[in-house]
Amino acid sequence: MILPFILLMIGLAGLFLGSQLAISGFENIARHFGLSHLFIGLTVVAIGTSLPEIGVSVVGAIDILAGLEVSAVSGIVVGNKIGSFLNQLTIIMGIVGLVGLMSITKRELKREGTMLILSVVLFSLVAWDLKITPLEGVAVTLAYLLYLIYLVRQEVRFKSTPKAEEEKPKMHLIKDLLMILIGMGALLLAAEFVVEGSVQLAELWSVPTSVAGLLIVGLGTGLPELTLDITALRRGATGIAVGDMIGSNICDILLSLGAGAMISGFTVEPVLLFFDTPFMFLVAFLVIGLFLRNMRLERKEALVLILVYVSYVLLKLMFFMGG
Repeated sequence: MILPFILLMIGLAGLFLGSQLAISGFENIARHFGLSHLFIGLTVVAIGTSLPEIGVSVVGAIDILAGLEVSAVSGIVVGNKIGSFLNQLTIIMGIVGLVGLMSITKRELKREGTMLILSVVLFSLVAWDLKITPLEGVAVTLAYLLYLIYLVRQEVRFKSTPKAEEEKPKMHLIKDLLMILIGMGALLLAAEFVVEGSVQLAELWSVPTSVAGLLIVGLGTGLPELTLDITALRRGATGIAVGDMIGSNICDILLSLGAGAMISGFTVEPVLLFFDTPFMFLVAFLVIGLFLRNMRLERKEALVLILVYVSYVLLKLMFFMGG
């Protein structure tokens, strides 16, 4: 009983310290090169916080090649991506929204919102026949890389102004990179500690594994985003928080899934396609709609997202997890 609590405490402390270090490094580099916080959040931070999902895909694909049951492994891999998407855009964004005000410009919302919807459309297309082939894995990965190239071109275009050339703060590159690497490493390791400790407690308290998987592990994989984005908001780096929240979901659906699918391909359970995927569309449009009202997410709107998450969990438990 004591060990799970120790794992939880170490994990929570690691999440706090790791997020502080990582955000400091990202901010220093962004200020020096005149990069927007949103660009940093959409690219480097989003990919960094998606490392657990990328790891699950690649390891799962290797396990399939090693002879493990395709459907069992695929269920974990594909379910992880969908669960991560839904968790981050509902409960995690809701919690972050209760902590601080998230805002975005109309131009940014149009660009990122469109890509968010497109990522779900692409996933639906490649999963429609209940399997994702290696060729389709290449296609969704290329789609993500093209999106990254487009972001870089847009960032260069909009920062090429006289104002961007003014005072550049000093940057200690080695120190800042070390802060980012150590911080992100601590975040990912700490999240593993929290998930492991939580699962052990669930087993000790005889909580059903389906509930533990959906609520504990599902939220656990979103802890890097949650802690890093709350830290970013408190430090005034709103763009990093919003960029990571949207960017990590685009990364999960395209790059994370594609990285594994290129190796072995995956199968898709019908329930994921016909119940969870429509929910992904619903949540994506809801988030865009809430931001469209006044280009920010206020506390009452954050509560709406949390209620949507609760509704999703209840529906899932009632209709699809009876066993």
